[in-house]
Amino acid sequence: SERLETIDRVIRRGIAAGGYPGAAVVVGRRGAAVWEKGFGHLGWTADSPEVLAERSIYDLASLTKVVGTTTAAMILYDEGKLDLDEKVTHFLPEFAGGLKGQVTVRQLLMHRGGLPAGRELWRHAHSPEEARRLIFDVPLEYRPGTGQVYSDLGADLLGMVVETIAGEGLDIFLQRRVFGPLGMKDTEFRPADSLVYRIAPTEVSPPRGYPLRGEVHDENAYALGGVAGHAGLFGTASDLAV
Repeated sequence: SERLETIDRVIRRGIAAGGYPGAAVVVGRRGAAVWEKGFGHLGWTADSPEVLAERSIYDLASLTKVVGTTTAAMILYDEGKLDLDEKVTHFLPEFAGGLKGQVTVRQLLMHRGGLPAGRELWRHAHSPEEARRLIFDVPLEYRPGTGQVYSDLGADLLGMVVETIAGEGLDIFLQRRVFGPLGMKDTEFRPADSLVYRIAPTEVSPPRGYPLRGEVHDENAYALGGVAGHAGLFGTASDLAV
């Protein structure tokens, strides 16, 4: 109980200091969620809803890579449909040129595929299709397997590999094979407008020119249509604990 009181104290101190308007906390112990609590409010305004760990929805940002894309790859691997040492070009022939033919799925998972950290797709793409082409066209920064750069683009390619094997969108596959079976009822890409009142706002004046709430914060994920291997998922703290 003393350690749980410490969590209370730290979170409330952050709210009082203006670091964030609210927070959702879930504590796991021995494979189970043993304590859930919401603090403060979703936004800074006086009428903003209170945070509830099992109800308040957040933009999960790069947790999409782990909770979504990697999990999908693990399922396909377990089913014998994804060979980690297969070349990415086997699944995505458009990803060609230079040393790209050497990049393997395993290297994408380990951020060792030679890809740069990112690229401002949103500045140049006018459609999700154009954004995808820009990812295929990006030049490698180093010989695959010889370095390690945390790469959003590698996660995007991995998501596309999953889609190619599964024959359906990453969002559909994850809902059908992961979130649905696990009872993660509030975890999804592109949440419905009817859920906005439960979603934490993320930015007041982004490049899009209007406040963001319920729309993916990551500009490249937005350029890719809201569903991407590197970002785009929304969910609650309780769902995430699953």
